[in-house]
Amino acid sequence: MLAIFPDNAYPAAETPQIEQPLNPHPMKRLRALLILLAVATGCSANNASAEPPGQIAVSPSMFELRLEDRPVTSSVRIRNLKERPVSLNVEVCNWTLDPNNELREIAPTEQSIDQWMVINPLAFTIEPGKEQVVRFSIRPRVKPDPGEHRAIIYFTEQPSRDPQTGVQLLFRLGVGVYAYVDPVVKKGALSSLRLDRTRKTIQAELTNHGNVHTRLKGNWSIWRKGTFPGYGVMAECLNTKPGEQMPEGFVAAGSMNTTPVLAGSQRVLSTSIPLPDAPEGGYEVAVAATVDGRRIEKLFP
Repeated sequence: MLAIFPDNAYPAAETPQIEQPLNPHPMKRLRALLILLAVATGCSANNASAEPPGQIAVSPSMFELRLEDRPVTSSVRIRNLKERPVSLNVEVCNWTLDPNNELREIAPTEQSIDQWMVINPLAFTIEPGKEQVVRFSIRPRVKPDPGEHRAIIYFTEQPSRDPQTGVQLLFRLGVGVYAYVDPVVKKGALSSLRLDRTRKTIQAELTNHGNVHTRLKGNWSIWRKGTFPGYGVMAECLNTKPGEQMPEGFVAAGSMNTTPVLAGSQRVLSTSIPLPDAPEGGYEVAVAATVDGRRIEKLFP
């Protein structure tokens, strides 16, 4: 469920105060918090399901916007698929990726768009089967530097006030916002690509000399030795429907890890694959991907 619902009629408003999350008495309720950050960065790996846990549908899952002379407005649509009302609080933060490619919140700067965003509403309750539209506007307070500016919009589920409620599994869902200012320089490069048969992973090392993030976008597939039919057939296999016949020798396929590599950084991205336990050389692994529009094809014998 991915769609963009722009709203150019978003009204002007002062930045509202963010409400603090509820803090129920620990003897009355036990809470657990799911933090879903794959949505925030737009990454994918290991064929993880795109449907967010917690029976909450969010669209879109990520924004890429152009900053110009006038304010930029858009909106997030949230649908409650649960059988009970869901209360959410909203906040926005500046972020980066740590050396382990994990999202980390950092202090705002005058160039971070969390300081330029107006969001409405900041707290709401969605009835079962209903939707809530959260609108935001980006209004730079200083002249934006060329390149990429980031923020993450968090939607945090609030615990039920019902005293009869027992253990509650709550979620915190992040939606990433990337805003670009010209001139944009895309200069990502793949330094190395290798197959680690012991750890059953594909290791991709990316270097980014541009001023916006880059990604390795593509797919992998596993074939019995000597049966790889070429990259054209591989692309067709990735689009087959359940129940359709696959080519001889096909074992499995999936998406590469698309965690962003931020400007000025170098990272190794690991993609786990279900490599069968077999004598070395019994299978072939094919990778077809792109980095900033440059095509990459490699077959590991």
